[in-house]
Amino acid sequence: MNRSFIKALVIAVPLTLAGVSCSKDKNDNTNVTDIEALKKQILADAANIVCKASYQDMFDKAQALKTSIATLNTTTNDANLADSQNKWRAMRTTWEQTEAWLFGPVAEDQIDPRIDTWPVEFNDLESILSGNQALTPEYVAGLEESLKGFHPIEYLLWGQNGNKTAAQFTVREKEFLVSLTANLVKLTTEVRDSWSVDGYDKQLANAGAGSTEFTTQQAAFLQIVDGMSGICDEVANGKIKEPFDAQDPKLEESPFAKNSTIDFTNNIKGILDIYQGRFNSDGKGLEDLVREKDLSLDADIKSKHAAAIAALNDITIPFGEAIVTQQSKVQNAMTKIQALFNVLDGDLKTFVQKNVK
Repeated sequence: MNRSFIKALVIAVPLTLAGVSCSKDKNDNTNVTDIEALKKQILADAANIVCKASYQDMFDKAQALKTSIATLNTTTNDANLADSQNKWRAMRTTWEQTEAWLFGPVAEDQIDPRIDTWPVEFNDLESILSGNQALTPEYVAGLEESLKGFHPIEYLLWGQNGNKTAAQFTVREKEFLVSLTANLVKLTTEVRDSWSVDGYDKQLANAGAGSTEFTTQQAAFLQIVDGMSGICDEVANGKIKEPFDAQDPKLEESPFAKNSTIDFTNNIKGILDIYQGRFNSDGKGLEDLVREKDLSLDADIKSKHAAAIAALNDITIPFGEAIVTQQSKVQNAMTKIQALFNVLDGDLKTFVQKNVK
C-alpha cells in the first residue's frame, strides 16, 4: 500500500532575531479550538477509518478465503490451490498491518493468540491428521492456540517444504482445512463486531468525553503510540531476533509460505497507517497534530520508518535462509526497526504527554 511520506508544505522562517532557536518548523499561532477539534478528529478517524475499517477488511478477506477453500475442497486442482494460497496471503497482509494497533478487544479477548500463535510444530498437526477424531469446527475451537489460526492453514496449503501440490491433499487434510478456516472466520467476526457492533469504536473516538475505556484523550493517544512502538519491539526483538540468535528457521513466523519477511514489512507499514490516520481511505492522524507542533519530529519518524522498510526490503531471500546467509542484512533490519522504536517510544510519547491531556 503506497503512502505519501511528506505532504506539500510552504514555510517561511524569519531569521532576523539573533539568538532565537528555531527548533520547531511551525509557529504556535494555530487556534486552540482548532487544535482541540483536530485531536477529536484524530481519535474518531483512528477508530473508524483505520481500526474498524481494517477489521471489516480482514473479515471480508476471511470470507474470500473460506469460499476459495470450499472450492479447493470440492475441486482439488493446482489452480484452486494457488487461489487459496493467494487469498491466505491477502488476509495475512491486513492482519499484519493491524498488529500496529493491537489493543482493545483483539488483545483483551485473546483473539490475537487464537488467530496467530507461532511457531507451529507440524508434527503436532500431523498427529491430528493421523487420528480418527472428527475434524469439525467445534473440535478445532477446542484445540490449543498453536493448532488453529493462520499457521496451521498455512501448513496445510503449502506443506512442510512450501511446495505442496493439489494431488498431495488427503480427504482428512481438506476436512481439517475447511474447519480451520471456519474458525478463522469466526474470530474475525468477533473482532469486527467488537468494534462495529459492541461499540469499541465509540470508546476510542470519545476518549475523555464519556468513554469508560479511556477517561482522558491522552490515555487514548498513548495507547495508539504504544501499539506503534510495541510492534517495532515485537518484530525486532521477537520475530526476527529469536530465530536469528538461535539460527533456527523453525522459529520463524511464516516458514511454510516463505512469508515471514513480508509479514514483518506489513507490521512496519501498519505503523504509518495509524500514524497518518489512513487505511483504505484518508483521515486525520497523529501526523497532523505532530506537524502542527514539531515538523522535525514528524520528519524523524518518517525517515526512520522509511529506513526500516528499506532494510527489510534489502533481505532478498526467504527469512529462514537469510538468518544464515544474509546475516548483516538481517542485523541491519533489526537495528533500523529498533531506531524507529526509540523515536516512537521516546520522542513521540513525550510529545503526546506534553500536548494532549
